[in-house]
Amino acid sequence: QVQSLPSKSVGLFGGGLIFRSDSNGEDLPGFAGAGLYDSVPMVKNVQRTIMYHNEPLLTDPKLADSIMRGICKVAVDVEAAYGGEPQDIEGCYRDGKFYVVQTRPQV
Repeated sequence: QVQSLPSKSVGLFGGGLIFRSDSNGEDLPGFAGAGLYDSVPMVKNVQRTIMYHNEPLLTDPKLADSIMRGICKVAVDVEAAYGGEPQDIEGCYRDGKFYVVQTRPQV
């Protein structure tokens, strides 16, 4: 049973790099600034409403369980690689593989 949907209702499609207007605020001690700044695509993208109701992640309990277990394993492995220090981890999942994009100590 779906309890809630992801919070982003619009996605940018088209590719290219996206730059943040200021990402340094995220790294200040005791300051969680993630999401406070503008993201600037370097190429023209198309905005589309994202329809989540048919996404397999929300409709296939086995897939959802598998992905959640994979995320947990990535988190444990990354934290172990950093001496057990809790991490703020960003990544993605595609074609059955997890990719860590960045990690930093959690504040």
